Amino acid sequence: MLEYSRHPEEALTALLREGDEAAFVEIYRRNWQRMYNTAYKRLKDPFQCEDLVQNIFTDIWERRTNLLIGNLQAYLQTAVRFQVIKYSTRMSDVAPFADILESSLASAIGTDDPLIENELLDLVKLWIAALPAKRREIFVLYYLEDLSSDQIAERIGISQKTVQNQLATATNTLREQLSKVLMLCLALQLPIRIME
Repeated sequence: MLEYSRHPEEALTALLREGDEAAFVEIYRRNWQRMYNTAYKRLKDPFQCEDLVQNIFTDIWERRTNLLIGNLQAYLQTAVRFQVIKYSTRMSDVAPFADILESSLASAIGTDDPLIENELLDLVKLWIAALPAKRREIFVLYYLEDLSSDQIAERIGISQKTVQNQLATATNTLREQLSKVLMLCLALQLPIRIME
């Protein structure tokens, strides 16, 4: 019997595409806790976080033969972040768009298409650079350094409510900007792959 615990991620991903259930179980075993922790930092709901991670792995298994994953860790973390965004916006009028955005960006980051990935990341970097200084600092501390709103408030000497308001403003603005970019790409039929 193959010792899957010793396999590198690239080998496990290749075996997954062939329908190898043991490889899938090993990918799950290695990654579920980290994915759960990432979701929990944002949602603080253990049951929702479990569902979110389970849904990601169910989706991966169902689409295993069509997935092109260049970097498994990046793919899984991106999938968690977009599922969190989708869950957070489910009741709003942007929910249908969140599905398209999640698929497109996860596809771009999960494949070996550096042109699309780099262009999307460059757009996000430009947007972050254009934020007002305090909002940019809060955004970076929260999303890139994984600090809580309490920790950010304490670090920069403002109220937690101000931190939350700044994050909401920044997140909504980023969502709007990405919506425009994605809709333009779809209208022009640029090669962004939408996952089925």
